[in-house]
Amino acid sequence: MEQKIIISKRRLGVVVTFLTLLGVVFVFEYGVTEQWNNILKIVEIGLIIVFVISFVVTYVKTGLWKFTHKSLDKLDEREVLLTSKSLRYAYGIFTIMVLGLLLSFSVIGRPINIILVVSLILVAHILPASVIAWTERRFENG
Repeated sequence: MEQKIIISKRRLGVVVTFLTLLGVVFVFEYGVTEQWNNILKIVEIGLIIVFVISFVVTYVKTGLWKFTHKSLDKLDEREVLLTSKSLRYAYGIFTIMVLGLLLSFSVIGRPINIILVVSLILVAHILPASVIAWTERRFENG
């Protein structure tokens, strides 16, 4: 039962992290398009704070960030297989997501801004850890 609670907390952390990152991008896009005001700035700062907190709790404190960025030489056979599986899923998802996003931006004739690019780089780094957080029942602080 405790493992179920742990995985559900990790899943909640993954969802919160991705939703706040998406919110940061959308609020920024809206602010650039419509005109920044104090409310938008407060919402943007709030989303960034929630993102950082959820990132630290979900990825740093659980050891997922360190685990997915560890050298292959320092992993045992089971960990190499887990990392390989998570990378395969993550980059399959990432490729489809980015290509769909680029196609959408091209069709609507909208330029891609730096916030979106930085967010995509961050997604590329946290997606493998997110796959592990979402799928692994037992993950020891690697």
